Amino acid sequence: MQVASEIKSAVDNIKYYSQKISELVKQQIELDVRIGNINTQVGSVRFDCLGAIDSGASWIDTYCYNIEAKLKVAVEQDKKLHIPEEAMQ
Repeated sequence: MQVASEIKSAVDNIKYYSQKISELVKQQIELDVRIGNINTQVGSVRFDCLGAIDSGASWIDTYCYNIEAKLKVAVEQDKKLHIPEEAMQ
């Protein structure tokens, strides 16, 4: 499969940025907690949103692992993809 390494590289980039998103969400939560006396109604919405962002990043990771697994299977099909000419006659 000629483009397998490019697909793998793209998935690795996505996983890197997904991890970065999770790290930044955790950083923001820590910063918000340090504020101390916060408006709990607004804080609740904020923390729900940050949790949803982190959850989305986790789903992206899951999809990336699925892509990697399917890419491995697709690459393994290289040997079986082409029918030898003698078998076609």
